[in-house]
This record gives sequence, C-alpha cells and structure tokens, in this order.
Amino acid sequence: MSVACALLALGLPLGATGQSPQTTAAASTTEETRKLALAFLTQMFDGGDMDGAYARYAAPDFVQHNPEMADGVAAHRAYFAHKTMAAGASIRRVNVTNMLLVDGDLFALHHTLFTAPNEPARFFVDIWRVAGGRIVEHWDVIQTQPTTSANTNGMGCGSGQDYVGAARAVGPIAEPTCGLPSKGAKRADSIATLANYSTALHSGDVAKAILDWLTSDYRQHSPGIADGRAGALAYLQQAYGKGTAAMPHMGPIRTIAEGDFVLQHRLTTNPATGETTANISIFRIRDGQISEHWDLRQSVPVKAENHNGMW
Repeated sequence: MSVACALLALGLPLGATGQSPQTTAAASTTEETRKLALAFLTQMFDGGDMDGAYARYAAPDFVQHNPEMADGVAAHRAYFAHKTMAAGASIRRVNVTNMLLVDGDLFALHHTLFTAPNEPARFFVDIWRVAGGRIVEHWDVIQTQPTTSANTNGMGCGSGQDYVGAARAVGPIAEPTCGLPSKGAKRADSIATLANYSTALHSGDVAKAILDWLTSDYRQHSPGIADGRAGALAYLQQAYGKGTAAMPHMGPIRTIAEGDFVLQHRLTTNPATGETTANISIFRIRDGQISEHWDLRQSVPVKAENHNGMW
C-alpha cells in the first residue's frame, strides 16, 4: 500500500496544514452555534422529540447529504415516520452521546445507537451547519460495529458496548462519554500537531514519527488497527509491504476542531475498486502529541434521494 493509503487507513489527513486561531468574530459565531446546538440536541435526544427539534431549529428546505433522504424538514419527517412504522412496536432505542464539538458555523455529534438488544451498535457522526439562526445543512457518516476488533477500546469511549450497557450509560447531551473538549487546549495547536505528524511520516522514518507524535499511552479506536504505538507501527509497516501502487483519490477536508479534539470529514475513492467512501477521523491531542484516534467509514451509494453528495 502507498504512503497515502497507509495514512488514510490511520485517518491521518495527508498533507494537512496548520490553521490560524479563530478570530474574535469566528469565536462569537462558535458560541452562537453552541447555543443552538445544545437546544436542538437536547430537544431531539434528551427530550425524544426529533420532529419538534427539526421543525423549530432547521430551515424548512435545509440541504440534506444523507443519501437515504431528500432535502428539507418534511422529507426528514417522512423518512423517520416510515422507519418507525416499519419497525412496529419495537423496544426503545438507546442512544449514547460520545462527543459534541462546535466550531464556527458547524457542530458535530459522535454517538452510538442501539435499536434492539440483539442488534449490533451503529456509530454515527452527524454534522450540521448553521446560518441565520437555523440549521441549513446536514451530513452524516454511519458504520455498524464489526463483530471483531483489533483492539479492546471500542469505537466510542468504553461506555455502552452493548444494549444493556448503553442504556445505563445514557446521559444528558451536554455530558458526552468521551468528555468535553479541554478549555485549556488551543484549537490551532491541535490542528498543527496533526500537520507535524503528517510531515514526519512523509520524511520516511515512520517509527520515529510515531515515537515523536503519538503519546506513549496512545489509544486506538479504529477496529482494524491494534492499540498503542506498536499497533500503529505494525499497521503502517504491513501496509507499506504490500506494494500496491494505486493511490486513493482523497477529496478536500472539512475540519471541526475544538480544544483538544480535531474532527475531519472527507470523501475517498479507491481507484482499484472504484468504491467511494465517506470518512470521518477524530483525533485527541495532549501536550503536543496525538493521544487517541477514532474513525468511521461508509460506502457512498450509486443512487441517492438527493443530489448533494455525501460531502
């Protein structure tokens, strides 16, 4: 596998560059977005009122990127009404909030959903964009929890690995299981750390890059990669040894960064198979190193209910 493929497998943004600190105006926008996000998500998840939350806080014709739904509030309501009718009188769904990030006019929620005790968990990252005091756009990436994993950390933050555990772990939307972003960490510094790691990997000394830029207690949540620095190194070395020449086409990155968390969203196309996936990578930064990594991937279908694409 090429360097680009290997970096992608670790969720690392190839060629990432640091970003400057938020301006005063951007910081003000973030706080306005946060107020709306908390009100919207509290009504939808804590209050169990999805229809009411979208009716109150979303623009009627908001742009939808989930390929199973058409644009707008009415289509969103119709989709979930059909899903509820098809499910019948099913057991109460359980949703666990793992992370909530707010950055400028965007906010993102990483959460785990169980629909029944005997069904595997599904992990979601939902992203919403706000303009004029309303939600005007929505993206998501969804991945079903695999039956096996190369690490024992889970795809969330250790709470709610099954339906029963998730029911116990459910808490207010404002208290995510992975914790809130550190107020002492600077957004720009966290983004710069990823850029430094990417640059170090490109220098060719992968072992040194990992030693320098991943913490000694680095935790891996991607189910295909073993835990720790050793797991990251083994994965990259295995990937390099395959000798595959084809490089993926990686689209632009949408970044949502707050404190010590950096979330990145992009589309990637594998030239060998033609498959395009929507990808989410999330990094936690501690003292100038990467301490934790999560990711989600979803295949982009050929047909969709809207024409907006998944990015």
